[in-house]
Amino acid sequence: MSTSFEKITAGKLNQGAIVPQALDNQWAPTKVLKNLANRKQSLTDWKERKRVVLSEWRRSLVYAPQVVVNRAALINNSVVVEDYSGENKKYFQELLSRQVIVDYLLTEESPDQRPSFDISDEKWTRWLDVIRNTNLACVRLDWGKQDDDFNHISAIFHGYIQSLNMPDRTDHLTNAFKVSKRMRADFRDKLIEVASYAFNIASQGKNIVRNDLYKKFVCVDGSKIDDGFYDKNKPFAIELKEIFDLRYTVNLPDALGRYAFTPKGSPDRTVLGDINQSNLQNLLKDNRVVEFIDALKRMQFAMLNEALYLKGLDILSLGDVIEVRKTDEWEKYTVSLNSLLSSPLEFEDKIDDVATRFAKLNLKITDLKIKNIKKSANSLVSRWQPGMMVVIAIGGALMKLTLDAADPSRILVEALSGPVAIGLAPIAVNLKIMAAEHVDLGISVNFMRSKVNQGREVWSEVNGALKSDPRFKFLDSKELGSTQDADQSKNENDLNDIL
Repeated sequence: MSTSFEKITAGKLNQGAIVPQALDNQWAPTKVLKNLANRKQSLTDWKERKRVVLSEWRRSLVYAPQVVVNRAALINNSVVVEDYSGENKKYFQELLSRQVIVDYLLTEESPDQRPSFDISDEKWTRWLDVIRNTNLACVRLDWGKQDDDFNHISAIFHGYIQSLNMPDRTDHLTNAFKVSKRMRADFRDKLIEVASYAFNIASQGKNIVRNDLYKKFVCVDGSKIDDGFYDKNKPFAIELKEIFDLRYTVNLPDALGRYAFTPKGSPDRTVLGDINQSNLQNLLKDNRVVEFIDALKRMQFAMLNEALYLKGLDILSLGDVIEVRKTDEWEKYTVSLNSLLSSPLEFEDKIDDVATRFAKLNLKITDLKIKNIKKSANSLVSRWQPGMMVVIAIGGALMKLTLDAADPSRILVEALSGPVAIGLAPIAVNLKIMAAEHVDLGISVNFMRSKVNQGREVWSEVNGALKSDPRFKFLDSKELGSTQDADQSKNENDLNDIL
């Protein structure tokens, strides 16, 4: 069989291309992981797994201009496979031919070359059938020899795990996972133990892999990794699993210079605190820090109206996805998003437009779906007022900015101090459009990833500049306490609110 396809490299991907993390076969939201461990159940016992993964898959196809899918997920993930089986096949083929879905090839030279990992004949035949007579796009890091690229990616994962004994790293993760004061010393000791384990692996001339870490620190001894039996008796098994998973799943988007699409209810890549040269978007040099602070002081927050929205995107068919992507609302949202990503230091003029376009897109999605269903739509929709937040992370310190509902001319600031290096420190800035707990919408955009010299000084400058501006109101400890109590179930990790 000969398949027609376009060979592309990272530079030809859309500016806003993403890699969905929820297609990882070990993924589950934090609350689900904890419940499974406490009940001594496996990942296969999670009854809502298929629906939740489908919802995340739909979110990626609707909200991202382009979706890069790892070859293993394309032909092994049951949610994706069902999308090109039966009547959905023609829609999946259209998404492939329009390069909405891009096949990431590991070592294969073409999409019809059988991969080295195990796959059933039935699944492989289905894949061959869907790509037959479909002109798709396939991306690789390099269409020549990729050994150096693979070794580099493997070394990044190993290097991060081995760095977990560094004080700045342990402090950052302790803060990110909101480890209680009583347990902080134990958590840090466990991170040091993990780093030591990685060092021992390195002394054997090998790089550590995720399954090694699962066996030692996460899974029930003697169980199969793929079954997902997570051992609550292994200290911090869930926190460690999420660290391992996050570093593992951001490898590909980092290598491609694009974005990891973090699922709802899971920590995002900012938790890692590992901005490095391979995933820098824009270097915030010293002479641009003032420009950045001025932009913060000038930025505008969109007033997003309450309206009826779909509770979840899992009810969308592939045909619905294509119909949505052909609307003016989707086109305008995508143009606005790409504009922010291409000029992040102009965010004061762009973030409100992205939020407004996002809300209008969701209204359009709701209207289209309600018109296309025959039964009552009351059970499918909910009244929701979107919330807008800008989050700034410098090192282990975090600042959340939201509009004051009582006074829309004022911006509330929640500053959470954490470890910030005196010298070079990572900085990330994110736009988050929040969904209500019972509404499966919302998105956040990590539109700036960089480093700053003199991180502690920059953090102080940002704090001082906003405190001196009457438009910004810093919440005091008493106000923070009441706010955190109200939102405890919604924000389990302060740093996890950044995508």
